Amino acid sequence: MKKINLLVVKAFVGPFIATFFISMFLFLMLFLWKWIDDLVGKGLEWHVVARLLFFSTADLIPMALPLAVLISSLMTFGNLSESYEMVALKACGVSIYRALMPAFIIIMLLAVITFYVSNIVIPKANLEAKSLLWDVRNKKPAFSIKEGVFYDGIEGYKIKIGKKEADNETIKDILIYEVKPGYSQLIIVRAESGKMKLSDDKRLLYFTLSKGTRYEELVENAGYNRTYPATVTKFESQKITFDLGDLELKQTDKDLFKGSAVMMNINELQKAIDSSRIEIKKHENTARDFLRPYYPDPKILIQNNVKDSPKLHSDTLIHNFNPENRYNILELALSTSRNLKDLVGSAANQMEEIRTDDRMFNIKWHEKFTLSTVLIILFLIAAPLGTIIRKGGLGMPLVVSILMFIVYYIINMIGIKMGREGILPEWLGAWVASMVLLPIGLFILKKASIESSLFQKDKFEKWIETVKERFRKKSV
Repeated sequence: MKKINLLVVKAFVGPFIATFFISMFLFLMLFLWKWIDDLVGKGLEWHVVARLLFFSTADLIPMALPLAVLISSLMTFGNLSESYEMVALKACGVSIYRALMPAFIIIMLLAVITFYVSNIVIPKANLEAKSLLWDVRNKKPAFSIKEGVFYDGIEGYKIKIGKKEADNETIKDILIYEVKPGYSQLIIVRAESGKMKLSDDKRLLYFTLSKGTRYEELVENAGYNRTYPATVTKFESQKITFDLGDLELKQTDKDLFKGSAVMMNINELQKAIDSSRIEIKKHENTARDFLRPYYPDPKILIQNNVKDSPKLHSDTLIHNFNPENRYNILELALSTSRNLKDLVGSAANQMEEIRTDDRMFNIKWHEKFTLSTVLIILFLIAAPLGTIIRKGGLGMPLVVSILMFIVYYIINMIGIKMGREGILPEWLGAWVASMVLLPIGLFILKKASIESSLFQKDKFEKWIETVKERFRKKSV
């Protein structure tokens, strides 16, 4: 039995590790394709990009693990069946359940590790990745002045250079607009030639201009709006320094991102759920307070108005008031109704936002467990299916695994979406994929244990003929 266990473990571990890292690489390429426009042209250092990719891989584990389990399970037991090793095991009295047991134990250990990763590692990595991605997306492009194009990356300035020499320092036909906040273009500098050089730490840009003119409007002079005074200065040489500090990558406080559900563990999610329930109750009471003056208690209304209520002379309420007061009464009623509608509408929108967050917290709480569970279920589908298909290698297992993964992903996304929108209970939306796939896995496992094909061709053809015959009779 030890040799059997060793055989199955060796056959399973290798393909699993290989397919997992291949899946991670493919999903990482999709991540880069999605955010490539926000990464290119910003002069990011290699360690910033490396950190972003490293932390982003954690969020790809929930997709890469199920796909790796499917492919490796199908490959392993497909290879064993194709080489008749599974037949030899069955001939020795080893059942399909016993043959799957070593790989199943590995999957169980993997499920425990996955729960830890999903609960502890992924939230912390998401916090690092999301905050870093936010900083990268909001970073200004790296300093790069092109010929004949205005560069506005430096706040308060617009710079255009007619020509740059091969040394990338000598420049000609320079035009600089300095824009002050609250004003239009107030200072204009034009020069025939000059030198452009960065400081050693690349935080400052030095322009040494030659043979130019400086035009400046004197906006601080009294009566500027009447006379528009300005000065024009010609110079042989002038030095201008630009601060490039705004172009550097700024780090945002990570605490600003901690309110998202994807960055919380189970304990934090439970606290967020409790807080959201308290907020929902609070807003419900606030909505009742808005409406209470307009919908008083019927018992109190009857007690107060049985004897003292005036007699109405018309079925239309407004006709019981003096004609000269009716317009003011209608205006007051309309204004009060509009104000009440705005208050109730605002309270309803806030309530819906809180409920949406509450549903998302609940879904993420359940997802901490569903990922580990779905790995076991997908193994119960793929491993016995490999013994039935009896095709090893990478071709057939890869095609079948991708199709099965697509089915699982679609069902899971539909369930989560319906749970997030309140169509289904949150727990049901998170577990719907597992509930749908578990019976399929048990059915395939049962078929593999009795060495039966999934679909018997003769019975399927007979059923098709029966359906055709019924349609023929109805048409006649």
